[in-house]
Amino acid sequence: MGSFSRLKLSVGGVIKFRGIALLALLFAIFSTPAPSSAGEVIVLLDPNIRPYVEALAGFKESSNAQVKIFNRKENGELSDERALIGAIRARNPDQVLVIGGEAMAALAGEIEDIPILFSMVLSPQDKLKKSYENLTGVAMNVAPEQQMAILDALMPEARHIGVVYQAEESESLVKAGQKALDKQSKQLDAVAVSTQKDAIMHLKMALDQNAAYWMIPDRLMRSRELIRYLFFASKDKKKALIGLSDKYVRAGALFALSVQNRQLGRQVGQLSNRILDGKKPSQMPIEMAQDAELSINTKVAESLGIKVSNELLQQAKHIY
Repeated sequence: MGSFSRLKLSVGGVIKFRGIALLALLFAIFSTPAPSSAGEVIVLLDPNIRPYVEALAGFKESSNAQVKIFNRKENGELSDERALIGAIRARNPDQVLVIGGEAMAALAGEIEDIPILFSMVLSPQDKLKKSYENLTGVAMNVAPEQQMAILDALMPEARHIGVVYQAEESESLVKAGQKALDKQSKQLDAVAVSTQKDAIMHLKMALDQNAAYWMIPDRLMRSRELIRYLFFASKDKKKALIGLSDKYVRAGALFALSVQNRQLGRQVGQLSNRILDGKKPSQMPIEMAQDAELSINTKVAESLGIKVSNELLQQAKHIY
């Protein structure tokens, strides 16, 4: 099993390469001629965040609209985005695409007469708190149904799955997980917490009482201290972890479905086309990521007495 230290991103000798690669991707996005179309989309994003740039590249690949880029300030505040509202209205676009949770929060409710799409936002239903008729998009979350289907294939006898989460960030996601497990006649042992101290206590209980643990991508539960504890304790107690992404599988989670930034952008581009064709955002519920890459740690599976089927191995993009 990989050590927790492998969770850390390697930034040493690859910083220069990644910087060059990001510049090349930006150049491709800004220099690619826009396709002829019936509409224009203003895109609001921070161009210094590579995943956002990748999502934009995917959007341009699938959207029929012309794209106009509005750059938000690095580490900006909500007022920075709201200051752009006048410029957006002056341009009178057919749609606005906001990439990232900060940009979405800034424009939601501030612009109500122009369709707004979003991408690269974790658990948007919880962040929005309410629905807006002119806003829809694709969450940066894998559908719990997909995750629980993989878990069932790996551990069909597991009846209880634990999760500890921050309610204000992940309530909707946890409810979706409960619904997915209900269909399998399984139970989600879900506990909402607000402090790290409470989280540690309930993590211990969740690992003691359940066959598997579902990692949740809210800010509290992704803290370094809690992740470190979760990996060490799950190894000690021989419990399976449903990871957040491929790097967690390399570090010792049993499996994960990893969202692909570019594919998220393509998925949002398809929503954009439907709106350009006359569909209203209010008629298009927020979607979760349709495509995700499966990673499986066969060494962890073996240590837990789990036999991974050939079918799952063939589906997996990464096997450890």
